[in-house]
Amino acid sequence: MTTHSPRSSRGARDINHIAPAAYDKLDVEAVKAVAGGNASAGQQKRALAWIVNHAARTYDEPFVPGAPDVCAHLTGRMNVGRQILKLVNTPIHLLTNGKE
Repeated sequence: MTTHSPRSSRGARDINHIAPAAYDKLDVEAVKAVAGGNASAGQQKRALAWIVNHAARTYDEPFVPGAPDVCAHLTGRMNVGRQILKLVNTPIHLLTNGKE
């Protein structure tokens, strides 16, 4: 039988929720290529996927029991991802009111 020690509202678990997003060499190369304006189609997709899924944690659950400060932080991160997806998924004429 495994026992678990109680966790306080502040501790290692909270740090894991607000830690910088994990990335690998290909993620870094993709983001740098996008920033430099010379990304391939694959790098553009990879960079955007990393931003939305890992940096912004758009699809993660923001609720962390006993840690409202972490919840607020995660909600802020998620908002960035939602704003990006709004621009990606909404037809341009709806965002510009027909003005380009």
